[in-house]
Amino acid sequence: MSFGPRVRNILSASNVLTIPIGAGATVYSSSFSLKYGDYFGLAYKAASSGAIDLSIYLEQSFDVPTTEGLVDVKYVIPTSMADIHANLADANWHIVALSPVAMPYGRFKIISAAGVANTLLLNLSTQESID
Repeated sequence: MSFGPRVRNILSASNVLTIPIGAGATVYSSSFSLKYGDYFGLAYKAASSGAIDLSIYLEQSFDVPTTEGLVDVKYVIPTSMADIHANLADANWHIVALSPVAMPYGRFKIISAAGVANTLLLNLSTQESID
């Protein structure tokens, strides 16, 4: 039986809806389950009082992170996966299809090349099947 699409707000590691990314920082979203998902989409929107220059990646794992928000050797960008958005430089909404590999957990890695702080909203949409 199929359900969805189901839309989930992806939060920061400290459970904030608008994810803050400091100038030149690397930030990880909180982890989320990919179980039961057949199809995935991501809507995202950056904001800043200055220049926006973000790159967004999906990391995946077989386990929850040891500590949310920190580098974790169990979380990697799948070899077969393209960048979600390299050098995002505008404040428009964007929507992309995602094709994660068959792993139960994911999180987003966001890297800022901007000289000022940015923020990012992430909404993950999932079409799920439960038999």
